[in-house]
Amino acid sequence: MTGMEFNPICGERYEPGPPKINAIETARVVDRGLRESGFIDWKKLCIKKGERVWSISIDIYCINDDGNVLDASALGAMIALKTARFPVYDEKEEKVKFGEFTDEKLPLTENIPFSMTFYKIGNELLLDPNRDEEDAAEARLTLSISSAKKDKLINAMQKGGIDTLSEKDLKQIVEQAEKTYDSLFPEIEKKIKALK
Repeated sequence: MTGMEFNPICGERYEPGPPKINAIETARVVDRGLRESGFIDWKKLCIKKGERVWSISIDIYCINDDGNVLDASALGAMIALKTARFPVYDEKEEKVKFGEFTDEKLPLTENIPFSMTFYKIGNELLLDPNRDEEDAAEARLTLSISSAKKDKLINAMQKGGIDTLSEKDLKQIVEQAEKTYDSLFPEIEKKIKALK
């Protein structure tokens, strides 16, 4: 389960209160990218067959909305899952010991999702915009891509904005997404390994 909040600390356009549509959409896009990639091995979350399973909650709190929060949220969620550990579970009492953790990592696969959002401003497509560029955009497309056995898979897409995207735009976005994945993802993997 993924949740997202834009607090007033992240920018002057936000006020306290229940999550607005942009927070709900960000949470859903991040959640879908993780689920559809097969990144989490759901079957291995079973504690006792037919009775108990682990649940995973991801809470995203934006502290600075200066642009591209959607991709930053997806990256943060993926890294949080990669570095998370199971809490201690007392099998006799059938209770979780909150605040105590094991060395056991979450059951994750090699299908690591990577999110990229492209914004269309006029006839140009832009990746990783700042806040002003996002506000000027007429359309956007988020792709969640993972790599399995050297094949890049598009696991999820989310279109936003009022303008349309042409077939040419889509082709250009997919081609640029593959190039960006090839250049950035190895660097991200190095950073993740350094966190362990």
